[in-house]
Amino acid sequence: MSDLPRTALERVLARASELQNTSTTEPGESISEARLVEIAKEVGLDVQHVRQAIAEERAQISLTPEEAGGALSSLGPSVVSAQRTMQGTPEQLLRNLEAFLPRNEFMVAVRRTPERMVWEPRRDPLGNFFRSLGSGGRRFDLVRLDQLVISATKIDETRSVLRFDAVVHGARKSVRNATLGTAAGMLLIMFVAAIPLVFLSLAVPQVAVVALALMATISAGVTWFSWRALSKQFRGMVGRVQQRLEYLLDETQQGRLEAAPSLLDRMLKGPGSP
Repeated sequence: MSDLPRTALERVLARASELQNTSTTEPGESISEARLVEIAKEVGLDVQHVRQAIAEERAQISLTPEEAGGALSSLGPSVVSAQRTMQGTPEQLLRNLEAFLPRNEFMVAVRRTPERMVWEPRRDPLGNFFRSLGSGGRRFDLVRLDQLVISATKIDETRSVLRFDAVVHGARKSVRNATLGTAAGMLLIMFVAAIPLVFLSLAVPQVAVVALALMATISAGVTWFSWRALSKQFRGMVGRVQQRLEYLLDETQQGRLEAAPSLLDRMLKGPGSP
């Protein structure tokens, strides 16, 4: 395996110490996993906890930096993540998800490695129809993702760290763009309405000033309420995505993904079917 960089060592040792409730040691510039295990033994850390911390560190990925800014950052994160340690090899865990996601979430795989898969929502008419239809009262919470990155990192022969990283940058950006569109529309309305007010100001200046102030207040209020409503909608979506990722972890951990019926099977059995 490749060496861990210095920046990762502090997090690995801190996580191992958290699992063991002991202290960490001073990291070096770069170190192999075997050497890190030796150091952990010297400071009294359990080897299993250290290997788990290393796997959790390796499971994290560096996604391409997306556009940021005050407005976007105030909305919330552009990536929703969840991870858990569970029984199974990376190949077993990914194989189960590979069978489940197309049938139940209408996702399509775009990239696959031994320890990682990248998925996107299915964009064809059939996929859009089933997502809008829903199943058993459940919304398809992964429909607005840019992509879903699934990582399975080996801890030992029987355990792995399974991690989901759901990218929602596109949905977050659409909220900002929609708000900017609302603001631009209100400015256009003000500009059109201000033309007759210019002539009115020549006759009754006080009335024109009051009218302009009132229009500006209404425009600002509409833009603000639009921002609040869209922000709330986005945060609700992020919360549902987080819950869905935790659900997928639960189902994987309990070994229920393989036996889960497809959406079409549930529709044929009726809305009350499990």
